[in-house]
Amino acid sequence: MRKTLWLLVCSFLAGHLLLIFSWHDYSIFRYIYSLGALFVGIYYFKNFESKGLRIGFVLTSLVFWLLLTVVYVALGKIPILNLEPPGLKVEP
Repeated sequence: MRKTLWLLVCSFLAGHLLLIFSWHDYSIFRYIYSLGALFVGIYYFKNFESKGLRIGFVLTSLVFWLLLTVVYVALGKIPILNLEPPGLKVEP
Protein backbone atom coordinates (compact mmCIF):
# COMPACT_ATOMS: atom_id res chain seq x y z
CA MET A 1 0.00 0.00 0.00
CA ARG A 2 2.79 2.39 0.92
CA LYS A 3 4.71 1.68 -2.30
CA THR A 4 1.60 2.27 -4.39
CA LEU A 5 0.92 5.57 -2.65
CA TRP A 6 4.50 6.74 -3.23
CA LEU A 7 4.26 5.63 -6.86
CA LEU A 8 1.12 7.69 -7.42
CA VAL A 9 2.36 10.78 -5.55
CA CYS A 10 5.77 10.89 -7.22
CA SER A 11 4.31 10.11 -10.65
CA PHE A 12 1.67 12.81 -10.27
CA LEU A 13 4.30 15.35 -9.23
CA ALA A 14 6.66 14.39 -12.06
CA GLY A 15 3.83 14.44 -14.61
CA HIS A 16 2.72 17.85 -13.42
CA LEU A 17 6.24 19.26 -13.57
CA LEU A 18 6.72 17.86 -17.08
CA LEU A 19 3.43 19.42 -18.17
CA ILE A 20 4.46 22.83 -16.86
CA PHE A 21 7.85 22.39 -18.54
CA SER A 22 6.22 21.67 -21.89
CA TRP A 23 3.82 24.63 -21.63
CA HIS A 24 6.14 27.30 -20.23
CA ASP A 25 7.79 29.95 -22.38
CA TYR A 26 11.48 29.85 -23.06
CA SER A 27 12.82 31.20 -19.79
CA ILE A 28 14.90 29.99 -16.89
CA PHE A 29 11.79 28.80 -15.02
CA ARG A 30 11.19 26.17 -17.69
CA TYR A 31 14.45 24.46 -16.79
CA ILE A 32 13.71 24.66 -13.07
CA TYR A 33 10.56 22.60 -13.66
CA SER A 34 12.47 20.01 -15.67
CA LEU A 35 15.10 19.77 -12.94
CA GLY A 36 12.29 19.31 -10.42
CA ALA A 37 10.95 16.36 -12.42
CA LEU A 38 14.46 14.95 -12.66
CA PHE A 39 14.96 15.22 -8.90
CA VAL A 40 11.61 13.53 -8.23
CA GLY A 41 12.71 10.69 -10.52
CA ILE A 42 16.10 10.40 -8.83
CA TYR A 43 14.43 10.36 -5.40
CA TYR A 44 12.00 7.64 -6.49
CA PHE A 45 14.68 5.50 -8.16
CA LYS A 46 16.92 5.81 -5.11
CA ASN A 47 14.21 4.61 -2.69
CA PHE A 48 12.57 1.91 -4.83
CA GLU A 49 14.99 -0.41 -6.60
CA SER A 50 12.73 -2.99 -8.27
CA LYS A 51 12.41 -2.86 -12.04
CA GLY A 52 8.63 -3.14 -11.90
CA LEU A 53 8.22 -0.08 -9.70
CA ARG A 54 10.62 1.93 -11.84
CA ILE A 55 8.84 1.03 -15.06
CA GLY A 56 5.54 1.77 -13.31
CA PHE A 57 6.85 5.19 -12.29
CA VAL A 58 7.84 6.14 -15.83
CA LEU A 59 4.62 4.88 -17.39
CA THR A 60 2.39 6.39 -14.71
CA SER A 61 4.19 9.74 -15.03
CA LEU A 62 3.49 9.73 -18.76
CA VAL A 63 -0.15 8.81 -18.17
CA PHE A 64 -0.52 11.66 -15.66
CA TRP A 65 1.17 14.04 -18.12
CA LEU A 66 -1.28 13.12 -20.89
CA LEU A 67 -4.30 13.12 -18.57
CA LEU A 68 -3.41 16.48 -17.05
CA THR A 69 -2.82 17.91 -20.52
CA VAL A 70 -6.35 16.95 -21.56
CA VAL A 71 -7.85 18.30 -18.32
CA TYR A 72 -6.00 21.62 -18.43
CA VAL A 73 -6.68 22.17 -22.14
CA ALA A 74 -10.38 21.65 -21.37
CA LEU A 75 -10.10 24.19 -18.54
CA GLY A 76 -8.08 26.57 -20.72
CA LYS A 77 -5.25 27.06 -18.23
CA ILE A 78 -3.41 25.66 -15.24
CA PRO A 79 -5.39 27.26 -12.39
CA ILE A 80 -2.62 27.84 -9.85
CA LEU A 81 -0.07 29.27 -12.28
CA ASN A 82 -2.59 30.90 -14.62
CA LEU A 83 -0.58 29.37 -17.45
CA GLU A 84 -2.38 28.93 -20.77
CA PRO A 85 -1.63 26.12 -23.24
CA PRO A 86 0.73 27.01 -26.07
CA GLY A 87 -1.02 27.92 -29.31
CA LEU A 88 -4.23 28.96 -27.58
CA LYS A 89 -3.84 32.63 -28.45
CA VAL A 90 -4.44 33.19 -32.15
CA GLU A 91 -2.79 36.34 -33.43
CA PRO A 92 -4.36 37.93 -36.54
